[in-house]
Amino acid sequence: MTSLSYALFNMVVNFAMLLIFIRFMLQFAGLERNHPYVQPAYKATQIVDVFGRIFPTVGGGRVNLAAVMLLFLLKLIDISGNAAIAGHGYTPIRLFFEGSLSLILSFLSVARYLIIGSIIISWIVVFTQKMHPIFELIVQMAEPILAPFRRITPNLGMLDLSPMVAIFGLLLIEIFVEIIARNLLPMIG
Repeated sequence: MTSLSYALFNMVVNFAMLLIFIRFMLQFAGLERNHPYVQPAYKATQIVDVFGRIFPTVGGGRVNLAAVMLLFLLKLIDISGNAAIAGHGYTPIRLFFEGSLSLILSFLSVARYLIIGSIIISWIVVFTQKMHPIFELIVQMAEPILAPFRRITPNLGMLDLSPMVAIFGLLLIEIFVEIIARNLLPMIG
């Protein structure tokens, strides 16, 4: 029963986090709210608008702090729920730091998968010469992540090295955060 409740709990929380992350990335990419493929994501995550009354949107309306705080809250619920199912406990300070580091790692991981998805889509578009609107949304959501790397990679014409550099950079950041987590969390207790 414990493994079933653990699996169901993780499935629900991770699905909610994925929806909120998609909402965050749609707004971060500057996609219009009235786009027919964007509307379901906004409707499914209306709770972000409730949190938006407390937490502002910064960066010219692109960085939604309400979505970030909701992701953080869901990550805390995930960690404490898994600990409760396993019969463990956390101090509030350890829960805060583990939640913060875990959220950063989750964000980096999903951003990496988004970049990989945009790479695969670019290959599909090259071979089929067709661009579905969902493909376009995925590429546009990956663009704010790739843009800083496009400035530092050389322009080689048809060959774009920025996704490889971005994935490599995100992996390095992920390793760095994991090292911090491994060294910091045992000291907290």
